[in-house]
Amino acid sequence: MRRLTLLTLAALACAVLGEERDPRLFDGGFFRDLDNLHMRGALRRDSLQDTMDQISSSLNTAIDRLSDAIEEQVEASLPVRLRNAEREASDGFEGLEAISGSFGEGIDDGLRMHFNGDVEGERLDGHRFEEPTQTPEEAEAEEEEEEDEEEVEFTEDVDNTPSFSYRPFFPFDTFNPFRHPWRRPGTGLFDFMNRRPAWWKGPNVCVDREEIDEGKDLDSSIKEGEETTTSGSTLVFTVGNMQVTSCAETRDRYTCTSRISRRGIHKTVVVTHKCCHGYIKEATGCSKIELRSMPETLEEIGSNDFLTLVKRAGMLEMLDQNITLFAPTDEAMQEFMADLEAENEVENELVGSRTSNEVYPVLRAPIEEKSMVMAHGSEGVMYASDLRDEQVLPSLMEGSTLRINTYSTVPPAATVNCARMVNVNQHSTYGVVHSIDKVLQPVTKSLAELLVSDPRFSILYQLVENAGLLDKLREPGQLTLFAPTDAAFHTLSAPVVEALLRNNACVDAIVKNHILPNVICTAAIQGKARTINLLKEFLMLERTEEDSLFVEDNVEVLVRDIMGTNGVMHVLDKPIMPSAAKNLVDVLKSHNLTRFLEMLETAEMLSEMTGLKDVTVFAPSNRAIETLPKDVLEDLMNNKEKLRDLLNYHITTSSLQASDITNNHIADTRAELPLRVNLYSRSPLLAGLVRDSSNRHVRLTAACSRISILDSRACGAVVHVVERVLAPPKASVMEHLEDDEDFSIFTKMLQDTGVNETLVEEGPFTVLAPSNHVFHALPEMELQEVLNDVELQDQLVKQHIIKEHVCCAGINPNTWLFMDHKRPLDGSPVHLRRTTSGRIMAGPARITHCSAPSRNGLVHTVNHLMLDVNPNRHAERNRTPIFSAPGLEIIFG
Repeated sequence: MRRLTLLTLAALACAVLGEERDPRLFDGGFFRDLDNLHMRGALRRDSLQDTMDQISSSLNTAIDRLSDAIEEQVEASLPVRLRNAEREASDGFEGLEAISGSFGEGIDDGLRMHFNGDVEGERLDGHRFEEPTQTPEEAEAEEEEEEDEEEVEFTEDVDNTPSFSYRPFFPFDTFNPFRHPWRRPGTGLFDFMNRRPAWWKGPNVCVDREEIDEGKDLDSSIKEGEETTTSGSTLVFTVGNMQVTSCAETRDRYTCTSRISRRGIHKTVVVTHKCCHGYIKEATGCSKIELRSMPETLEEIGSNDFLTLVKRAGMLEMLDQNITLFAPTDEAMQEFMADLEAENEVENELVGSRTSNEVYPVLRAPIEEKSMVMAHGSEGVMYASDLRDEQVLPSLMEGSTLRINTYSTVPPAATVNCARMVNVNQHSTYGVVHSIDKVLQPVTKSLAELLVSDPRFSILYQLVENAGLLDKLREPGQLTLFAPTDAAFHTLSAPVVEALLRNNACVDAIVKNHILPNVICTAAIQGKARTINLLKEFLMLERTEEDSLFVEDNVEVLVRDIMGTNGVMHVLDKPIMPSAAKNLVDVLKSHNLTRFLEMLETAEMLSEMTGLKDVTVFAPSNRAIETLPKDVLEDLMNNKEKLRDLLNYHITTSSLQASDITNNHIADTRAELPLRVNLYSRSPLLAGLVRDSSNRHVRLTAACSRISILDSRACGAVVHVVERVLAPPKASVMEHLEDDEDFSIFTKMLQDTGVNETLVEEGPFTVLAPSNHVFHALPEMELQEVLNDVELQDQLVKQHIIKEHVCCAGINPNTWLFMDHKRPLDGSPVHLRRTTSGRIMAGPARITHCSAPSRNGLVHTVNHLMLDVNPNRHAERNRTPIFSAPGLEIIFG
């Protein structure tokens, strides 16, 4: 924090310099008239300005990310239904764009790279005009129940939000860090001129208040005693009590959400202001509109055929209740009839004896008028602003559901059971009507039940069951299932199908490749769109100009939008085979790892590799193998057992993807030796500020070999390509030092001081070990001093030991902003860096050899001592300037 403060003050000082700079400094004539001293000063100032501009850019990025992280944490603390309440659709759209923009919590398109939808769809009842009255017995019972509860006083939520647009004050503008830092937003002349009227305080506004009791355990990132703020929020904080209030205005409502904590009891209060029924939101407030009966409304919006269906079903009385009706247009009813006729024609071809007089009975057979009508309505009045993405409503038909989805396509789309809403908020006397472009069928089965009930999906059902995903398709949620029929699976070769049915290692990957974690309806696909599946891999969806729908270029969707209670199913003409279903050997070939394959073949391990399951292969690149000394490589290729041991060390016994890796992760290998995987930040200074779930700013190593290709999946395996052959580790760094005669002097010092006992512990340790040559190069007086002074030896060896696992591949290039200092066991921090010429430095010393890892760390060779052992060092330094590096003393005398 102190470092960030110093950098910020430096940036402000740079702003002053920037204001004083004269543009004439860049004029050649000016330099001719200016003396050299002023010229050098100007150049240094320009250099400093450029440097500080880079600092400012880095700090702005860090502050932006930090601010976003705080807002995400506060938002995550709210209930699911209250999140993203500040998302507001653009007012620049008309027609359907405006319709989609009016939905309750904005648009979650489900077609972005990663999904933000809820884990499970919520089942909520709509608002009613006439709330049911309680009987005296029920009221008395409720009063008794309230008396039993602990009495906690909550203050009434008061809306103190100003009527103009207000942003919370933050002294630094991320786009202009050098503006006047103390001017508060909302205090300028134009801010007051642009005030908006507080329509929610005017007449004809209805207020809904909802209290959500969260109990005594607050499961969020906001806890008692923490002072937390968020954008657009106000905070009331006292000892033991806390209240966070956030207000947001959308197209037709104003909502204030308060998170309250009183003496260990927590609740959320949501106060919503909106125009009462019969009024609509306009610029000046809520204006009255003319209300008609629902039958008249259906006639006016062009849903006459659906009204006729309602009448024939004898359900006109239903339209006089407080309901939300999703009414198909006349064109939708006509297209529904055309689809039935087409299906009937196919059936007539299959049954040649059927006469034309039997056509209509067949068409009418699957339709039950009353159920179909009830499947289009939901109890309560739900305006567009009351609907949210992935919201699940109970329909009027018992057991049937209505799922709402919104997509940020161009133009935006909003659907109910995958039928596009073309017109919303058609007010009537007792309810509201939303027009849709498709007839809805009752939805009573889960995706798993749809598979079980249709014999065409027997193979897919068996694969889902073998993969252990049947429960996921049965439980409530929001999924998309691409379902190949049995005929689609038979487009694969017979051996492949037989292997899948035998439950081989690829079944899990193949099934997950067909399931998406969000509901993707056909209406959401316009042109090409990319989405992600349960394998966390992208699938490309395309809707052609001929209205054909394809997945991954060559897989066609035959039947679309079959709704289940927990998602949607699309029927495919062939399975989508993922790269993760490829044979491990084929994946190695696809990366052109010919030398590694040659080693596997020599060790007679190729057939063995194809049968592996849940493993990770760290495969050396061709260059990594070619850099081995020729005699070492020849010895390996001529010794099959030794080669097998080496190759087995490159294969772990568990699947390890990049997202699973943490620093100092220890993986078990088939050679029964541990393999250490490390993560190194590319920006050490901002490592604590910038948190990124991806590995864009991180370098990964396995046994100190840089991983150049991550997460190449194969059937039952994950392949990572490494840039060095992995050497099996020794027992400990102390054993490494004792086995090398070159470190005998340093090793004896470790033993004499007792530090050797530390170096056999778990660690990890990085020993910057000076060779015997370094000690022999010392003046005789200094050498005798260090050999005879045990206390000095203790200081020396501890200065050379870092209690971290620092691979040479993890050391960053040197920049003054991103200095990487490591703390030794004792002494001053050691600055590790990589020079512009590629040399690796540790303080004043150069690392001349990077070792392979031991089980508890590393031993790197350095060419200088990192502690001044001159017995007269303090006195001589006062008399004569001394270089920090001994080599400089030799060169310059």
